[in-house]
Amino acid sequence: MTNAIRAGRRKFYDDEHFSGGIERSGFFTISEADFLVEYGDTLNGLSSGSMQPETLVESEFVACMQSGIMSNSYEVKLWRKYLKAIHSVTHRASASSSRTEQKYSLESYDEA
Repeated sequence: MTNAIRAGRRKFYDDEHFSGGIERSGFFTISEADFLVEYGDTLNGLSSGSMQPETLVESEFVACMQSGIMSNSYEVKLWRKYLKAIHSVTHRASASSSRTEQKYSLESYDEA
C-alpha cells in the first residue's frame, strides 16, 4: 500500500490507552495496528492541529477530521476507528466507597 501520509517522527504506541500494545488490544487487525504504529504519530498531530499538512492526502485527512464528513480514505476510517476504541473503553470513577462504571460510546465514528 503506497501512502501519501508521512511516517511519524517516532513509533506510536499510545501506552496510556493500550498498555499492552495497540497490536494486542483486540480492536485492530495486524495491518491496522502496524499502520497505526508507523503513522499514528502523524495522524495524531494532524488531527490535534499540532502538525500542519504537507500533502494533499494530509490536507484531506485534516478536513475530514475537522468537519466530520464521511470519507473512503483508509487513514480517516482507521483514525476514527482508533478514536472510537479509545473512547469506548470502560472507565471507573469513584466518589465514595462504591464504584460506578461509565461507558463512553462514539457511534458516529465508522469502522475502517
